[in-house]
Amino acid sequence: MRSEYEINVIKTNKVWFIQDKEKDRWKRKYNIEDLFFNGKQLTKTFSKEWYQIEKPEKDTLKVEHEVKGEVVNQRYEIKDKEFVSEKLPEIINYEDREKYYNEDYEGYKILDNFYDYKYDTAPNKIEEIDTEINILLELENYNLPTPFEFEAIHRWGYRDKAYTITREDISYQELDRIIFPEIMLPSRPCSLSSKQIYDITRQYIKDNIDTKVAEITSDYDFCFEVKKIVPLLEPETFTYQNIFARTKKEREKIHYSTKEYKKITIYQMTHKQENYKGYTAIEPMFANSEDELKEKVNKWLKDLITMINKPLELCPYCNGTGYKDEMVKLK
Repeated sequence: MRSEYEINVIKTNKVWFIQDKEKDRWKRKYNIEDLFFNGKQLTKTFSKEWYQIEKPEKDTLKVEHEVKGEVVNQRYEIKDKEFVSEKLPEIINYEDREKYYNEDYEGYKILDNFYDYKYDTAPNKIEEIDTEINILLELENYNLPTPFEFEAIHRWGYRDKAYTITREDISYQELDRIIFPEIMLPSRPCSLSSKQIYDITRQYIKDNIDTKVAEITSDYDFCFEVKKIVPLLEPETFTYQNIFARTKKEREKIHYSTKEYKKITIYQMTHKQENYKGYTAIEPMFANSEDELKEKVNKWLKDLITMINKPLELCPYCNGTGYKDEMVKLK
């Protein structure tokens, strides 16, 4: 005999994931969010169709729902007790209402004019649901995925626009999508594309660059460049003439300017979707799980900005032909 309700379950060493077997929400007999599993309601997960509870101590699952109390003690109470008489009692039981039906007085006119309909409600009760449990997977070493969010920026229409890359934007192997339930994908191999890493890196540098040490010299959806600001050991003074001045006197006038620093490219990139000429395409990033992918991206961003924001000085012992610290051009 078929059970009244059916659910899918994935058991892990930490939590159990639960899904309504019926995919069409309009055909579901119960709303899974309103049910009780071992006395507790389910917690939402990142997947719309999957919920979770702590691993049951006894490895069993009891499914219950709350049933609203029945309407009891239906009655009619007289509106004004001054009218109480043998023909108009103070209370009329609902079952006796037919006695006060009179075709000459338009049916229940007496009840409508002199009485208020009232009732009581019995307390709600919890009832168990006959449930069929389908165990899809059992995992012994499972780690709950942590939130996955990275701020990024890209061209949208005619201007740059910030956006957030979440786990919904992660790519998984197609075979894994076919074999494994969605709730299991965070523990499977995954990746972010070259363009996604480009957008994340670009936004991160813009948010965290030390403008006293480095400067963004190209900032587009297809190419990006950062140059290091290196103070000169001895400022250089040079002269120039403004050949575009209006008068001959102004054009012949000698101007003086002092150069106190120079700029050296420390990082540049494009992405494989664009492959802008002269720039290095940033590589996509692969990992064995979402958490590992997040760690890799975070490490990449942290190491990169540390290098960009590290002050650099010319070496005083070689007349400025070298640097105190190693100069590494990031690609």
